[in-house]
Amino acid sequence: MARSLVLGGSGDIGLSIVEECLSLGHEVIVHYHHSNIDDLNQRFEGQPVSFVQFDLSKESDMQVLDNIGQIDHLIYAAGQSSFGAIQDVSNDEINRQYFINVFSLIKVVQLFVDRLRNRPNSRIIVLSSIWGETGASYETIYSTMKAAQLGFVKSLSKELALTSITVNAITPGVVHGKMTNELAELTQTQLKEEIPQGRFVTTEEIGATVAYLLNPLSQSVTGQVLRINGGWYI
Repeated sequence: MARSLVLGGSGDIGLSIVEECLSLGHEVIVHYHHSNIDDLNQRFEGQPVSFVQFDLSKESDMQVLDNIGQIDHLIYAAGQSSFGAIQDVSNDEINRQYFINVFSLIKVVQLFVDRLRNRPNSRIIVLSSIWGETGASYETIYSTMKAAQLGFVKSLSKELALTSITVNAITPGVVHGKMTNELAELTQTQLKEEIPQGRFVTTEEIGATVAYLLNPLSQSVTGQVLRINGGWYI
C-alpha cells in the first residue's frame, strides 16, 4: 500500500486531497496544526489515516516527522493567507509566511527525498497559488512566497529527473471553501464576473488534479505548474 504524507491536510483543499488519496487505496499521514483532532478522527474513522500535529512556522516542531518512516508521496498543501499594504507588514508576518511556504517546504523535502528515491513512481506535489504566478495587490508577501515555491519546484524537478521522483506544482485560482464563504455576497459576485467560467474552483477538482499527478502514467509530467483557475489567467 502506497503511503502519502499530506502537509496542511486538515484545510479545505487538504481534506479533499486526503479523500482522493484514500480513494486510490493509499495510507495517508495527515498533518494538522489548529484543527480539532476529534473531528478529524471521526471523519476518517476506520480508514488507514494517521495524524501528526506541529506548527510549520517553527523549525523545532518539525522533528516529529523523523518518525514517519517510508513514504511514496509528499504533498505540500500548507498555507496561510496574508493581507496588507507592504509598509504595514511586520517582520513576524514576513517570517511566518517564509517559514510556512518556503523554509519548511525545503526542510521537509530534504528530510524525505532519499526515502522517496527508493520507491517507484514517487511524487512531490506543491499546492501553490495563482498569485505566485500573477501577483496580487495587498498580498505581496504571500505572492512572493508562493512564487518562490514555483522556482523551487522547477529547479528540484531537474535535480531529481533521473530518479523515480516527479516534482510538480498546482496553482489554484479562487477555491470555494471557508475563505470564500466569509466574503460578502457582492465581493463573491464581482470575483465570479472576472473568471471566464463564472464559478469558483471546487476542492474536489484540486484533489482530482493531485490524483492525476499520482498516477504512474504521469511519470513524464515533472517540473510543471498546473493551473486550475477556470480560465482566469492563462
